[in-house]
Amino acid sequence: MGISDLYMGIGLKRNVSHFANMVKVAKSDDKITHDELELLKKIAKAYNISDKKFKKIIKDPEKIPTLAYLDCEERIERFYDLLKMVSVDHKPQTKEISVLRRITTGLAFPIHNVDKIVDAAIQIDIANCDIEAFKKKILKANQF
Repeated sequence: MGISDLYMGIGLKRNVSHFANMVKVAKSDDKITHDELELLKKIAKAYNISDKKFKKIIKDPEKIPTLAYLDCEERIERFYDLLKMVSVDHKPQTKEISVLRRITTGLAFPIHNVDKIVDAAIQIDIANCDIEAFKKKILKANQF
């Protein structure tokens, strides 16, 4: 951990953690496609992640821990972004779904519901589902 990491606010730490999770999903099939890279650049810009930090995370996202979220709505929003990464190339791979399951557990979804949540999510046409509709579907799958 670098000195700059010590002074990183919790919001930025969560954003960096989430960005690293998205990179983990993108790299799960051992390559990052052009579409995945474009989505990663867009997310990095939105989260104010520097080019230096971007390159560092792309190189080794496993060094960044997954931070759990106390707020259910925030967990679902992060999960929505992750599902967009899985779906960006229109063909979710088994490895991507496996990484998504692991990260979903790390986001503090109830462990007994993770498989059900991920299975429900990958059935959603994410390109045609806004965040509010997605939240409703995931809440139903999670049975809150």
